[in-house]
Amino acid sequence: MKSEGSLSKLPHLCWPTAQLDSALKSLALRTGLEPAATDYYSNTEVHKDIDTRLQLQAEALDLKIEQVSCKYGELEQMLVRAAPALVRLRFGADEYFVALCGSDRRLLHILSPSQKVIKLRPRQVISALISAQEAPQRERITTLLDSTNIAGRRREKAVEALLLVNLAGLQIDDCWLLRQPAHRPFWQQLRQRHQHLRFLSMIACHTLQMVLFIASWWLIGRAVLDGYVDSGWLIAWVLLLITQIPLSLFTARLQGSISLETGALLKQRLLASALRIDPGKVRHMGSGQILGRVYDAENIETNALQASFLLLLGGVELVMASIVLLLSIGAPLLLGVLTIFLLIAFALGRSQYQARRHWSRQRLSMTHCLIEKMLGHRTRLAQQEPVDWHRGEDQELEEYLRSSNAMDSNLTHLTAVLPRIWLLLGIVGLAPIFVIGNAESGQIAAALGGMLLGYRAVLKCISGFSSGLSALVAWEKVCELFSLEAPSKSGACKLPGADKVPGDMKRSKQPLCYISDLSFSYPNQDRAALKNCNLSIYPGDRIILQGASGSGKSTFANVITGIQKQREGLLLINGYDRPSTGVQYWRRQVASAPQFHENHVLGDSFLFNLLMGDDWPPKPESIRRAYKICDELGLTSLLEKMPAGILQTVGEMGWRLSHGEMSRLFIARALLQNAELLVLDESFAALDPGNLRQSFHCVQKKSNSLFVIAHP
Repeated sequence: MKSEGSLSKLPHLCWPTAQLDSALKSLALRTGLEPAATDYYSNTEVHKDIDTRLQLQAEALDLKIEQVSCKYGELEQMLVRAAPALVRLRFGADEYFVALCGSDRRLLHILSPSQKVIKLRPRQVISALISAQEAPQRERITTLLDSTNIAGRRREKAVEALLLVNLAGLQIDDCWLLRQPAHRPFWQQLRQRHQHLRFLSMIACHTLQMVLFIASWWLIGRAVLDGYVDSGWLIAWVLLLITQIPLSLFTARLQGSISLETGALLKQRLLASALRIDPGKVRHMGSGQILGRVYDAENIETNALQASFLLLLGGVELVMASIVLLLSIGAPLLLGVLTIFLLIAFALGRSQYQARRHWSRQRLSMTHCLIEKMLGHRTRLAQQEPVDWHRGEDQELEEYLRSSNAMDSNLTHLTAVLPRIWLLLGIVGLAPIFVIGNAESGQIAAALGGMLLGYRAVLKCISGFSSGLSALVAWEKVCELFSLEAPSKSGACKLPGADKVPGDMKRSKQPLCYISDLSFSYPNQDRAALKNCNLSIYPGDRIILQGASGSGKSTFANVITGIQKQREGLLLINGYDRPSTGVQYWRRQVASAPQFHENHVLGDSFLFNLLMGDDWPPKPESIRRAYKICDELGLTSLLEKMPAGILQTVGEMGWRLSHGEMSRLFIARALLQNAELLVLDESFAALDPGNLRQSFHCVQKKSNSLFVIAHP
């Protein structure tokens, strides 16, 4: 690694746009992100914008890349913390990319195309990054300062201060952060963030603290038992105690740092897995079952970290106690007693684990039943006899009470009885020493000290075990959701050439959507929901699909929009399949309004629900389009009734919309995505004839190509 000081040589350290794919892969390998092996190459004719190219290649490498923006005043701080990242620079009409692979307190580490790591000052990259915006301001400020007597170091500070004021509103969005995806194995993410080294440092620091703690009490104990205590012994004892203070503070600091970063990674991992669940696999789960697992996910974060710290630190203390007992008199007998204690602890721990699992199943079952009854309250009021409302509840509560009593009883034995068993067995082990009476006072003191130190360690381990048990049982339940996670597809991602497209597409007008021999079946079902489907949709087409309930219409729509993935067959948009184009490109080409019961109004503003598929925060043009489409769908009267207008909070906790209003909101949401193909799944079913005609006229006028699903 060497330093490079000349700004004129900066273009030679950057990657040209033509080598952007190589820059991304080299940066990932250099920083230990473990990219997937792939022969990916991008088609710049389809992906002309840089962000789409980077997103598609990152998906092929099984990595995550995110474009970020910041203000001028935050730029240096962002560059120091961004690595690994790519930063776009412009030298004249050419674009280059800086590959940030690390930093220290003063310098950025740059990965050059020759695979060498060069050190640069952040100011060099900043000057090249915003030279077009900074140059005229700097010239104006220089002219202003020429009329003053400010010179030297003060002049440089004045220039920087004035630049900060004049460019305060400048937004820089030329940086892309490269990270491991959140769905990677959790331990792999911890290792990549060097959390394992912090864990080892914390254990080493606590171990050293315990060694000093034992040494301090050995020192003062020996002095007292031998009958001579002078100032030298007391000073040494005090120094050993004082030395433990910085070690204790450093252990606490490491513990807090590990908690923050590991907790954030854990939440990202849980959210990523939840968002990757296959919709078809989660259909059999009720709202209560999912809600119960959400609560379990919170238990994982609150209990797992606390338990791991207590178990680790308690384990260190227990090992130290065992070493002290080994060095004392009667070591074989005491070790035998320790073995008996560990066997008893294992039996009680296993019993508590089984009781906690059974109780957790009962709790999830009751949560599911409660949510189902709350959601179906109106139906039960209208159609179920009052005498049947609470049938079976007493039996469920009685079973839950038995499970709770069994778990509490086991927990009492674990937390109250087990530490006392340690003391009792320790006294039994020490009894022969006192009976024989030939042991030295120091050996007796060491044995007593080891026993008491072990007692403290046992209390800490039991507390950690109880919290860890809650986290473990919760993790088992959450993993049931993770097992429904759709597999991640990475690897080669090559776009088909024009000579490889099917014969039906080699016409003067290429289909917008081409479907050939498409088949789909839901998991654990022998019968295929779709089989050998063929369809070509051309730009400007208006297609209606009718069929009986359960014939697979909605499944067909979900496959086109990418919600479900076909098992067999070919599905192309503009001549490319979804792995070739990436998710973002596919969403820009196909928009959909799913069936009413599968669509949702989020508890936010009406405007947010309209522009979910657009950029957020919204641009003025997007807001104008939203108002216009609402007016054409007949929603203006609704906006006038709501106190906050289009900013009114709607959904379960806000303004309640009627079925017709919600249907038109779903249609407007899909139209505002301005996609090439619009898929509407029974979107007009809840509308009265007047609103239906108005809405259909709006859809006909605003959609580029239209695919409507309806009952015959």
